[in-house]
Amino acid sequence: MREIEEKKLLTIITPGELQRMVVEQLKKRGIGGYTVVSASGAGTSGLQSGMLISDSSVILYIIMSEERLQKVLVDMDKLMSRGYRVKAFYQDISILPRKKARTGGKS
Repeated sequence: MREIEEKKLLTIITPGELQRMVVEQLKKRGIGGYTVVSASGAGTSGLQSGMLISDSSVILYIIMSEERLQKVLVDMDKLMSRGYRVKAFYQDISILPRKKARTGGKS
């Protein structure tokens, strides 16, 4: 069996119109893998019905190392400081990796 890896799961919630900007920030950090889900709901900015792009939110899920997470959080903080509606939170996770760890011998 593959060895479990400890990683971070970063969840970013942002208006749909900012998805491209957030993804560009991730790409600058070398992150190419993420999942985007359309979302609707209500919060401090009001109801996000999802009926229009300007009235919809997206949730991005990204699995990464602690080191990379800290850099991405700095980027998200900069966006938030400039007034963009971005929520970012993370949690510790254990994953079964896609690739087996390399060993010294042949398998």
